[in-house]
Amino acid sequence: MQAVLTLVGWLLWGIFPLGDQNPVIHPFHVGVVEINHNAAEATLEVQCKLFTDDFEAVLSKVYKRKADLIATSLHASMDSVVQHYLKTHLSLQVNGKTVSLNYLGFEQEREAVYVYLEVEKAPSMIEKAAVETSLLYELYDDQVNLIHFSTRNMRKSAKLEYPATSAPLVF
Repeated sequence: MQAVLTLVGWLLWGIFPLGDQNPVIHPFHVGVVEINHNAAEATLEVQCKLFTDDFEAVLSKVYKRKADLIATSLHASMDSVVQHYLKTHLSLQVNGKTVSLNYLGFEQEREAVYVYLEVEKAPSMIEKAAVETSLLYELYDDQVNLIHFSTRNMRKSAKLEYPATSAPLVF
């Protein structure tokens, strides 16, 4: 089931690309949160992938200002907006304890925005995790967020469909 969710999510992500010159409106709303446990460095590396147009639209709606994640001249001002949005729409518990997500930054590539976060001093043994997210829920009632969490050569996945916000994972 996890493999099917992953495959479907990535296939759909690639079927409807947005060109650099002539964007095409995509017929589905999906985001991906990927969490990798780096036991050697005692960190959790978190990456969120969202369609650029959707992410700009939700930032504009929530913060009542124009969002432009492509213009390099606006990157610094958008950084604080992206950081605040992720802080209020994504949280993580590991082994029953809420962990602090440190914002590292974002980059825009083709049709997607990648947001990078990190958890320092992650436990060496992760037995359970809970991902709470409501990314883009202000915009779409058909939003789907795929969650992938890898630790100890195991990968667990979950699919959250609006309005669901919690994905418990047991390793």
